[in-house]
Parts: sequence; C-alpha cells; structure tokens
Amino acid sequence: MPDITEFSKENLTARRKNLKSRRNKLFWQQLWRQGAMIGLTVGCLSVATSSRWQLQSAEQITISGHRLLPAEEIHELLAIDYPQSLLRLHPLDLENTLIAKGPIADAIVRRRLLPPGLNIRIQERTPVAIALPNTDIAIKSLDDEPQSFAQIGLLDANGYWMPYNSFTKLGSQEPKLRVQGMRPAYQKDWPDIYQALQKTPVAIPKIDWRDPTNLILHTELGTVHIGSYGQNFSNQLAALDRMRNLNAKMDIEEIAFIDLRNPDNPTLEILQATTTPSP
Repeated sequence: MPDITEFSKENLTARRKNLKSRRNKLFWQQLWRQGAMIGLTVGCLSVATSSRWQLQSAEQITISGHRLLPAEEIHELLAIDYPQSLLRLHPLDLENTLIAKGPIADAIVRRRLLPPGLNIRIQERTPVAIALPNTDIAIKSLDDEPQSFAQIGLLDANGYWMPYNSFTKLGSQEPKLRVQGMRPAYQKDWPDIYQALQKTPVAIPKIDWRDPTNLILHTELGTVHIGSYGQNFSNQLAALDRMRNLNAKMDIEEIAFIDLRNPDNPTLEILQATTTPSP
C-alpha cells in the first residue's frame, strides 16, 4: 500500500513547478505585449511626424460628391495650414467646419495613409428658390429680421438660407422660383409649401409672402391670394388647378386677382374700367 504522505508531497511539488512555469510564461507574454504596444505607439508617432505622412498641399485631398461647389472653394472652407500632420487633423472637426461654413448638408472626412492624404465626400445643399431681399416689408415681423434675409439669397428644399454667391457654378441651374418676404418664422413651413408647389401643374414662378396674413402667388393665371398659410394650402392649389381653362373663358388681363381664401368658393376680383368716354 503506497505511502499517502509521500504521494501528497510529490504531487504538491509538481503543482508548484507547474504554477511557477505558468507564471513565468504569463510574465513573458505580458512583457511581449507591452513591448509590442510601445513599439506600435512609437512607430505611429514617428510615422505621423514624418514628412511622408503630412499634408504638404491641397493636391493630397480627394473631394467627391460636389456638383455646384468648385473644389477650390471647399479647400478654402477647410482652411488647413500646410504642411500639417495627418495625426493632428481631426476628421470630425473638419466635417463640422464644412457644414457650418458652406452650403453643405453633410460631409464625411477620412484620413488616407497610402498615399497620405484626406478623402472627403460632401452632400451639397441644392438651391430651389431665390430669396429676394426684404427691403420693403409691408407688415413688420414680430421677430427681429436677421441681416441675412435683408439681402438676396438662396433657399434649399428644407428652407435653409444661403448667400446668393454660395455657388459660383449655378449658371443655367439658377432656380426659377422667386420668394419675396421670406423670414425665419416661415422656414418651418417652407418644406411643405415647396413640395406642394412641385406637385401642382400650374406654373408659379413667384411667391410674395411679405404680408403674413396673405400669401400671394404669381401664377400663369394671374395673381392669386391665398390668405394666411395653413393646412388648406393643398386644397387651394387643387382649386387653382381646376381653373386652368380660365383663359379660354375670359381675358386674364381683366382679372385683378383670384381669391382662394375659400377653395370651395373661389372668387375673381375684376379690374374696374379707368377710361372715360369721349364727349
């Protein structure tokens, strides 16, 4: 019968050797990992500070997604001081700069290691209307008129106002729609108004919104008074669509304006004769 005491001592000795071996192995593994991390960090720092991994000029920046904005204007918005280390350039900051300073709805900036540079993809704000300056407002707004709306500008489909010179390549793509009297209080309603105007077959080249109590549409059928803008706007445009054959029934030049405050009962205001008969 084996000696239990002797067997236990041998077993304990073997276990101690195994634990010591495992501790040594774990120690060297951790040391190797730390050394690798330090080496990687040093390597990244050396790479980032190396002249090979710096932006030397705007030619190292690749821009895509732009259609109306020239690449030169986008570079000016970035305002990068060359040479600049790629490590010191924060993509999120550059994205926020582009959106805040330019007519840009969204921007994605990514660092590029080979070859060193930046990849930038932008989404421009598409102008859909020209906002005429509010220099002759019949009824004063309840809010303070910002300086931007006192000069000619551009509107996108969401009501975002941009300076008229935001795009140098508009040319023939300049919006045909004109909006007079645009204010910050109206911007929340503009997306619905613009979508409704896009759906109606009646040509409406100009909107006069200087009077908040009467939205005036300049249409192919003449001037149309809508009254205060509200949820009835789509019905008012539908009523105007049903009147498209009006020019076949009477001379449109004799109509002062079409009153569509009540789309179920539109009325015509006829011009009064101003000529006097000869004796």
